[in-house]
Amino acid sequence: MLPAAAGWVACAALAAGCAAWALEQSLRLRAACDRAREAERRLALLTNVAPPLTQAASESVPDTCLRIVERCREILGAPVVVCCIDRGGRLVVGARTGGYTEFLRVGEPCEGDTIVDWVASRGRAAVVGPHAADANLAQVAADLTRDVTAGRCACPLAGSRDRVWALCLPLLVPRGFGRRPSVIGVLYAERSHEAPFAAHEVQAAQLVAAVAADALQRACFTDDVRREADIDALTQLLTPSAFRARLRREIELRRHTQVPLSAPRDLALFFIDTDNFKMWNDTFGHAVGDVLLKRVAAILAEIAATGGFAGRNGGDEFCIALLDRTKDDAIAVAEHLRARLEKTDLAASADGIPAPFIPLTVSIGVAHFPVDVPATAEAPADRLLEFADARMYEAKREGRNRVAYARTRALPRRVRYPGEGPIPRR
Repeated sequence: MLPAAAGWVACAALAAGCAAWALEQSLRLRAACDRAREAERRLALLTNVAPPLTQAASESVPDTCLRIVERCREILGAPVVVCCIDRGGRLVVGARTGGYTEFLRVGEPCEGDTIVDWVASRGRAAVVGPHAADANLAQVAADLTRDVTAGRCACPLAGSRDRVWALCLPLLVPRGFGRRPSVIGVLYAERSHEAPFAAHEVQAAQLVAAVAADALQRACFTDDVRREADIDALTQLLTPSAFRARLRREIELRRHTQVPLSAPRDLALFFIDTDNFKMWNDTFGHAVGDVLLKRVAAILAEIAATGGFAGRNGGDEFCIALLDRTKDDAIAVAEHLRARLEKTDLAASADGIPAPFIPLTVSIGVAHFPVDVPATAEAPADRLLEFADARMYEAKREGRNRVAYARTRALPRRVRYPGEGPIPRR
């Protein structure tokens, strides 16, 4: 019986070994299937996410940041997502979502030492939470909870460290072989402390971050091109085409937007031409003339900043549009501007200008919508420009260094807007 018993024991051991092998192979097969499904999910994710981000490359930087935030929130299921962008070596908020992130205002810098600063300075993904992350997650992102050298940086951007899990990813742009990628932004996400990030989620988010970085870089380039097209290089005011385009938009808004009759619908336009500028150029050269134009433009921009916009019309001609100002108010502003330029020692701002000093003044033509050009006029923006230009030449004929405007006033009751109904009969 002993040999038979030994045989049964051997058979049982062999069967147990086969069962263990089968179980191990089953687990490996299941893990392989899980990885395959995860790979398919990531591929589907990129298929759905990449096109919107690629399309966003032709949009502005704020719009692109908003798209990135929306896609990241969709992928990670995170209620709080913030996209920060680099502006001259400083991170500012590009877009955000989440109820308690209202203190993070778009366009303002990200203040304080947080996980965002750590990731931006090192170009590595990182996580931080109420306790140490699992080993798999630590392989794809730095665990600042464990890292004692992280110091104050080991804290979330918005929530409290003991209540949330925070994930931060750098938006990297390659700079060529052998050079460290450039960080053009940072993507930040937060979830509850009950929902830590998994390694596969971080890997999927990193793939999205790579596409997002490319889209953001293209959007920055697009904004730079648009800025060069819309901003005059010398004076930093709007170019003629950009100024006219915005003037048309503002007037059309006032013509067609249904607002209460008591709401302001006015728009005042200044057409400004310098006096004796050719004498400056002929006497001291164009370099000095450029300095004077920049000084004048700075004063005009300051006036426009009170509620409007300014542009260079070409040469030494400028325009200012003031929004929601009555004609009397606009004339007062124009007189103030003329007197200020007359009293300003423009030569003091240009180093090396030799004596004698030639006074530089301006002639200003004022036109008003809808007093001088009614809302019912055809192409009112063009008419307003023509009217202001004619008044400016009138100021020139009257002796320069003055403000000219139409003395007659249209009756307010005769000015109608679309949708206001017929004029009541007397």
